[in-house]
Order: sequence, then C-alpha cells, then structure tokens
Amino acid sequence: MQRSKWLGFGMICGGLLLGFMAVQAIFHIWDREEPVTLTLANNLKSDVCTSVALDWFAEEVKERTDGRVQIEVYHDGELGDSVTCLEQLQYGGIDMVKADLSVMANFVPEYHAFVMPYLYSNQEHFWAVQGGKIGMELLRGDKMKGQQMYGLTYYDAGARCFYSSKKPIQSPEDLKGMRVRIQQSRLMMSVMEALGAEPVVMEYEDIYPALQDGSIAAGENSIVNYLKESFYQEAPYFLNDCHTRSADILVMSEKTRSELSEKDLEIIDQTALESWEYQKQLWAEAEADARRQLEDKQVAVTELSAEELAQFQKVCEPVWYTYDDGAYNDLLDRIVAVGKDMELQERLRQAGQGE
Repeated sequence: MQRSKWLGFGMICGGLLLGFMAVQAIFHIWDREEPVTLTLANNLKSDVCTSVALDWFAEEVKERTDGRVQIEVYHDGELGDSVTCLEQLQYGGIDMVKADLSVMANFVPEYHAFVMPYLYSNQEHFWAVQGGKIGMELLRGDKMKGQQMYGLTYYDAGARCFYSSKKPIQSPEDLKGMRVRIQQSRLMMSVMEALGAEPVVMEYEDIYPALQDGSIAAGENSIVNYLKESFYQEAPYFLNDCHTRSADILVMSEKTRSELSEKDLEIIDQTALESWEYQKQLWAEAEADARRQLEDKQVAVTELSAEELAQFQKVCEPVWYTYDDGAYNDLLDRIVAVGKDMELQERLRQAGQGE
C-alpha cells in the first residue's frame, strides 16, 4: 500500500514536471524572433561611396541583431526610380529607400530649404545643420511621420560646382548669357535666371556630346563626377564654388518599423548614423583623390575669395526668400543663424589663442 502511494506521488510530480517543460517550451517559441528580411532600394551604382556605406550598414545590422534583421540592398535603381520606391515605402511595399533631397522635397517640401544656392559658409556649416537640431528634427519629425516615413540618416551627396568649356568663371558676370546644363529643377531654373545664364535641361548622358558640339558651354556637378565622366576633356575650367551642397537620405517605412522590436529598431537607428560617418569619410577621400587627379591633368580649378563668393551669394539670396512664396523663410533664417554662430565661435577661439 505504501509503495503504491509513493508510485502515484511520483507520477503526479513527473506529470507536473512535463507540464512545466511544455509551457516553458511554448514561451520559448513565442519569445524567439524569426529572422526578417528587409528590402533597401538604391538608385546609385554599386561602386560609389554611398552604395558602399549602404552595404556596410546592411552587414552591420545583420551582425548586431544576430541575424534577426537581414537587409537586401538593390543598387542601380533595380526596384525603380526614387519617387516610385518612396511611394511603395509609404505602405510597406519597400522597407527602406535611399533618396536625395530634391526627391524628398516632393513629400516634405521643407527639404527645398536645405539646397538653396550659396546658403552654407562651408562644409562644417552644412553638416552642423544636417546633423544638428534643424536636420534631425526634420529627418525624424512629424512631417516625415505624416508621410509614413522615418529618416534613418543623411549621406553626403557632394557639393555641386560649375565647369565651363569657354573660360574660367570667377563672378556672376562670367555666367551671363552662357548656356548651362541643369537638372530638371524649378530651383536650379530660378538660380540660373538670377545669375543671368541660359538654363538648358538635359539628360545626364547627353552632357558630354553637348559639350563637344557646343550645344552647351557649361554645366554643374560634383568634382568627383566631373572627373569620372571626363567632362574636363571638353570643359577644362572648374569653379570650386560649391553653390549647392546636398545630402542623400536613407528613409525607412513606418509600417515596417511597427513590425520590429524596440531592440532591433535601436540597432538599426544607431548603425544608420554610424554608416553616415563612414560614408562622409569615403566621400572626402573620393573628393581629395579627384582633386589630385585633376591637378595631374593640369585642369584649371578656380577658388573664390570670400569677397568673390559673397558676390554670388548676393545675387542668389533673393531666390531663398521668394521660392514657393517664402514658405521656408523661418527655416532659412535658422540655417543662416547656425553659420553665423559658428563664425563667431571661430573668431572667439582664434582671439583666445592669440592672447
């Protein structure tokens, strides 16, 4: 009788143990996060600086999430143009998109303010705006969220500069009447008109032959692309005026974010910002290398003095405050104020060193 009692007690305990293990297994399954694969659309070629940074970002996210989040990067516009991809991103059809500021302005018009001509004093001013309160408020703020978008990071898209086949450009007067190739852009059309040039909208692949046959006398692009596309062969005068400084933006779908854990979102956000620093380094190296190669080819690179640069800014400043009927004036004033504060801090620093 005693033995039977202990046997029954043992069976009960065994059953409880098995039950406990079963419940634990169920909770383990619930707790385990299945790997998710996200798509990232990029309209740039796979070998450029930004694309390299995007690949690094994808690899790092996979490693830091222990494989829970895998990002497939599609370069060369494989998934479509930026506008189409962003429209798909709004409802989660694509998870991430690398876009430029001019395209983003179709969804969040305030981005127009970031690319106004001669707005930034220098590269440091540009990045202080993008990476500071102004840029981050817009990147991850309510206006983006209203479009079902979340800005992960900015990337350096380079400074656009003029180049000419006819003569060096050192003042707005030198551009008067000159046929200058531009992208399809209301803003650049306004800039060319302010400078007295004749804007010519033309596809990128048509620039070189147009320089050859004289259909255009000038264009504008980054120093990296000026070298890469061999524009210097037909237009050997390069003006390093950096009239517009532009950023690319890595955007993520709010719908996609709602399906990921807070832990993985934190990893994605932080890794994106680190990829920005990596990309800036790559772009700076590419610009320096382009500059060295152009010097070896004896291309005439013109630098503007502060006074000469101020002439261009004076001519173009009215464009800032009249574009879209002055819709971005407050934002522009904030951007200008950042530059002035930086100049003041630099003067104070130099004065302190002189004591």
